[in-house]
Amino acid sequence: MKTDSPWLIVHEGKGEPRLRLFCFHYAGATAAAFRTWRDSLPDWVELIAVQLPGRDYRMDEPLIDDAEPIVAELAKILPPLLDRPYVFFGHSMGALISRDLAHSLRAQGLPEPDLFIASGRSAPRFRWLDAGAQALPDDAFIETVRDYNGTPEELITEPALRELWMPRLRADLTVSAMHRYIEQPPLACPMLVLHGTVDRLVTAAGLAGWAAETTGPVRYVRYPGNHFFLHSEEKALLADLSEELRRLAAGERMQRQPLRHDTESATRGTAGALSL
Repeated sequence: MKTDSPWLIVHEGKGEPRLRLFCFHYAGATAAAFRTWRDSLPDWVELIAVQLPGRDYRMDEPLIDDAEPIVAELAKILPPLLDRPYVFFGHSMGALISRDLAHSLRAQGLPEPDLFIASGRSAPRFRWLDAGAQALPDDAFIETVRDYNGTPEELITEPALRELWMPRLRADLTVSAMHRYIEQPPLACPMLVLHGTVDRLVTAAGLAGWAAETTGPVRYVRYPGNHFFLHSEEKALLADLSEELRRLAAGERMQRQPLRHDTESATRGTAGALSL
């Protein structure tokens, strides 16, 4: 599949794709967060990473600090690409955007995702736990970012690099902090909710809240690590994701699973150091 849209980076598999996996990055990141994923997925999966303005080859475009225009633009671009089964994967801010986008597409009479994956984020009806961080003075903002343990130290200490990523992260955190939750009839697709064992940016109640976002089955999987477990546990996550996509392609139905106490939740992967 070819597209001229700057919003999308396509990582093709082999032959005609049987399924498209749309990936939505987290705050401060770029579509490059998913650049290593394609080779670990089944050949028949076409990975399409969403690239927001103001980063990489879109540096000359203004940053957007509101989810609504992002969703509105993507809702115009994606419909021609929904001619086969598709999956949404959104991490943190990306989970908010992809949830609102799924509803916008449904409002156009288009099919819902065959699977919705919410990663590293409480359900959108729950307020972002670090709301307000985006407006902190530079020094306090940097310390908050450092506490996330997801930004390489050289990006924080090098002034020229800091000037590149700070406005982008502030804008993206504003998307998360100021997100306007609009209650909608729940989706009907199956949902997979992923979270890290020591992610302080989600809560048990917030994770459980995703069950209200769909009438379909919901399954929870936790991984060792903090908010950036999708990098530290990338190998295990992609193995699980590949298996989930194979089940989906085979027509197997996901079973609904309640979120239990953290010590009892289904755990995948092995402990590892964060690498961004």
